[in-house]
Amino acid sequence: MRSAEWVVYPNPSSTVFIVQNKHGKKKDLYNVQGELLFSTNEDVIEVKHFAKGMYYLRVEHEVKKVIIE
Repeated sequence: MRSAEWVVYPNPSSTVFIVQNKHGKKKDLYNVQGELLFSTNEDVIEVKHFAKGMYYLRVEHEVKKVIIE
């Protein structure tokens, strides 16, 4: 059974990313080098302390590109 499509918004963002349809699941934020920067089970991810640029947000086995501006 395939899980519901998940959404991350706003993207790009300078403050927070909100993840929809993955409540309580582990969310991992990686930089473009593939280094894990942050993990949380929360649906709101604060990103204002990260440098501007492109990152990857992984939830379960799916990855989405996110931009911090």
